[in-house]
Amino acid sequence: MKTLITHINPHLDDISAIWVFKKFFPEFRDAEIEFINASRDEALKNESEDKIYLGTGGGKYDEHKGDLEDCAASLVWKDIKSKGLVKEEIEEKALDDLIEWNRKIDLGKGSDFDFGPYGVAAFIRSKASTQEESLKSLKLGEEILDRILELLKKVKQSEKDWESRVEFESQFGKSVAIKSKTIDRGFVRGKGFDLVLMYDPAHSSAQFFTPSFEIDLEQIYKKLIEKEPDSGWFLHQSHHMVICGSSSAPEHKTNLGFDELIEIAKSA
Repeated sequence: MKTLITHINPHLDDISAIWVFKKFFPEFRDAEIEFINASRDEALKNESEDKIYLGTGGGKYDEHKGDLEDCAASLVWKDIKSKGLVKEEIEEKALDDLIEWNRKIDLGKGSDFDFGPYGVAAFIRSKASTQEESLKSLKLGEEILDRILELLKKVKQSEKDWESRVEFESQFGKSVAIKSKTIDRGFVRGKGFDLVLMYDPAHSSAQFFTPSFEIDLEQIYKKLIEKEPDSGWFLHQSHHMVICGSSSAPEHKTNLGFDELIEIAKSA
């Protein structure tokens, strides 16, 4: 039986170490988890190929043995990378960010938000030093980390897609259009554009967006419904978004192509 061991009532770092270890060492994916009293030497006496200590015990993945600039998760991640186990560039970049965020928190160098009541590190621990509560914290942490990783992968893919953007001028000001499955309003805010067209060719969905409260996109909406009145184009009540197709309305699709949508923005 494969076993992963950390200290009881684990921190975010210890949970992250277990989580990323299981991702890249598949033989441990269904390992039994043990929670022990924090130890400086137990790994030195009991660690084996089937029993791995993380964040405690004084072993390879325990920063308390003197790795002043590392945490358990960063020690695991360094080992994974040194073995060449990461095969996807986007995933590697996303995990670099996630592990670095974790390392800073564990070293007390995170942001004030990270240590407040809304920060993952703060709410993930139950404060109850029992096996049952420790396992609950681990399961909750693993789900949260899975979701954070997917968001970070989305950001990394968006950064790559953004390099292929098409910039143009319209009456709305500095404008840009981009083909991407992942770029969203959160990503384009602060990029310095007055109008953004985001087009997902895989789902035939699109949206026009302005971060400015001084710009009204109703004229774009009117042009669009002239072209295809039954496609489901929606003018948001703020008049800052014109949308066709989304995770909330996946059945809506546009038959207009990327270049056609840019021309509509130019002529509105």
